[in-house]
Amino acid sequence: MLNNEPKIPQLTQGGEANVLAQLSLVKILIVVVLVVAAWVLLRWIRGLFDGLEKHNPRLRFLLRQVEPPLRVAIWFAALLLSAEILAPSKSAFLAALGSAALAIGLGLQDLIKNLIGGFVVIVDRPFQTGDRVEFGEARGEVKQIGLRSTKVLADSGMLVTIPNADVLTKPIFNANVGVAECMVSAEVALPASADVDEALKLCRQVAVCCPYTYLGRHVEVDLHEDNKRQKMTLLVIQAYVYDHRFASAMKTEILRRAQREFLSHGILTHTEGTAHHHGE
Repeated sequence: MLNNEPKIPQLTQGGEANVLAQLSLVKILIVVVLVVAAWVLLRWIRGLFDGLEKHNPRLRFLLRQVEPPLRVAIWFAALLLSAEILAPSKSAFLAALGSAALAIGLGLQDLIKNLIGGFVVIVDRPFQTGDRVEFGEARGEVKQIGLRSTKVLADSGMLVTIPNADVLTKPIFNANVGVAECMVSAEVALPASADVDEALKLCRQVAVCCPYTYLGRHVEVDLHEDNKRQKMTLLVIQAYVYDHRFASAMKTEILRRAQREFLSHGILTHTEGTAHHHGE
């Protein structure tokens, strides 16, 4: 009885020699040059985008959205060209590919998960380059989305590298979702005896007059009870900063101006103002 099952080429010792014989030094050098050229091209594109961003800040988010898929396309093209240059005969190539597949699958599981996570980030876009995100203990601006990891510039100034595999399993909080502005919340504690109506009016004025405030969105001031400090009243000021990179500066400016106005209107005494400042 004839066996019609297709034969899968096996990589024998002779097959290994056949593959190596066809991978000439010239081909290897061409592939190395190709990889270096792709890396140099990506560096040049990054510099070009940075220059365009500084020249026209309005292009910032558009350029940040274009960069990740462009990086993937360049590396993918380099990979295809490298495979075309190095490819030996079909049978030897399939045998080598089958022999390497198991080793790659077992030894590079984490890398494969990260690559899948990177693909999901680029396609699904839970965040984009330039967004302000909170991911675990990291909070800051997304600086780069790569195939293996995402880099976030934290508020502390440290560059945090997050494996893309974590994107598939952990929640991500995005403050601005592809736009420049994001909400900033600042809390002001006042004595329970303070004139709340006057304080609410002053807080709204402070938020509206802050140079970082984006007036195209609403400004809210809410009144809450301070459960931790029973004799205090808590005012929560919520306003949008025109560029999320200035969120911390806006919060500091609002708190500074609010305290100054409270002191000048007698809502706070200098003793209470100093105590509140240190309490924060």
